Amino acid sequence: MKVLVVEDDEAIAEALVSLLEEAGHHASHARDGRRALEKLRTGERTNLILLDMTMPVMSGWRFREEQMRDAALAGIPVVVCTADVLAAEKAREIGAAGWLRKPLDPERLLEVIGRFCGSGRAPS
Repeated sequence: MKVLVVEDDEAIAEALVSLLEEAGHHASHARDGRRALEKLRTGERTNLILLDMTMPVMSGWRFREEQMRDAALAGIPVVVCTADVLAAEKAREIGAAGWLRKPLDPERLLEVIGRFCGSGRAPS
């Protein structure tokens, strides 16, 4: 399982990548939506994207718009990670496969990621 963490807070990103790798997943990090798109478009294989919504340069909203316009990337499931109290609603608005509220609960995070293990696609 390869997870791309799109998060502008370096401490949060490092903690997520470490947690994922300790759980046996491969993880990488991009600090904004533009860099995430660059990684994905240059061939970085990814099964799941953990997406912060509020970032400089390119927000999670804009990233998701660009991702959905690119046929090669549109099928990669996204889990929104946000402190917003309307997290579930915002995740639905962008067609995300799931959502997590910050601060993230490590057990809940691994549970959600576990749903995507295997095929790299959202569960049916």
